[in-house]
Amino acid sequence: MLLQKYFDVRKKMINQALDKYIGAEDNYPPELYQAMRYSTLDGGKRLRPILMMAVYEMIKGKNNLRSLKVVLPPACALEMVHTASLIHDDLPFIDDSDERRGKPSCHKKFGNAIAILAGDALLTKAFGIMLEPNNKKKAIICLDILTKSIATRGMISGQVVDILVTRKKAKLHMLRDIHIKKTGSLLKAAVLIACVLADAEEQQMNALADFAINIGLAYQIIDDILDEVGANEILQKETGEDERNEKVTYPVLIGLEESQKQAIKLLKDANNLIKNMDNNIVLMEFVKMIRDRMP
Repeated sequence: MLLQKYFDVRKKMINQALDKYIGAEDNYPPELYQAMRYSTLDGGKRLRPILMMAVYEMIKGKNNLRSLKVVLPPACALEMVHTASLIHDDLPFIDDSDERRGKPSCHKKFGNAIAILAGDALLTKAFGIMLEPNNKKKAIICLDILTKSIATRGMISGQVVDILVTRKKAKLHMLRDIHIKKTGSLLKAAVLIACVLADAEEQQMNALADFAINIGLAYQIIDDILDEVGANEILQKETGEDERNEKVTYPVLIGLEESQKQAIKLLKDANNLIKNMDNNIVLMEFVKMIRDRMP
């Protein structure tokens, strides 16, 4: 119960800040602001920004909202980047997804052009927000972490390879690389930014970065499994898209049972990386939450 309250309180805090950062829907041009708000504010687990907050609080040994003031801008920026990636992923010429978070995708609601520009606007707004913290030296380091996690060796690289690789040519190491970049890179950015802001030691930073990659890869493998078995309610979008788009997935390459084993091992490794850290209860809960998604 206490842990659920932890997540609920921080999710509310993030949502209120996102509402302020994005701006009112009647701002000009209203179609742009409406699309940004529609995709960002209505739904979403806020997994990445809450992870950033949890790591920061764990390192600082503090568990109160006042201490999170320095983390809130980059946490919101990260969520904007994530939302932008979802808007673009759903477009007809990429994943062609009609539904996201249990409602029509941005392009189905506002059209392809506005969806593309709404994603672009969220990305650029995120970069500006990253520079808000008073400590500009740390802010620039954090911005560098975020941009590298997005760009040609990060999330976008993973998205491109995901589009280009066919099932016939795919190998397991290629799929692992796609998932690490598409999903793991932003989770790793969340952890690294929190470490910079909290003045973490290098050894702890490295361990937490590995933790983020492990839970990101496990999360995506479980997503592949959920899509394969048709778990629409959990995914909050139409399943079967991977097969329709001939996407490479873990179940396609190694089967459902082996995919489950891989995910469980990754989560066990993630747990081992943090089990001896002080104040780790929330991060342990992250591992449990991802494990509980397994069908």
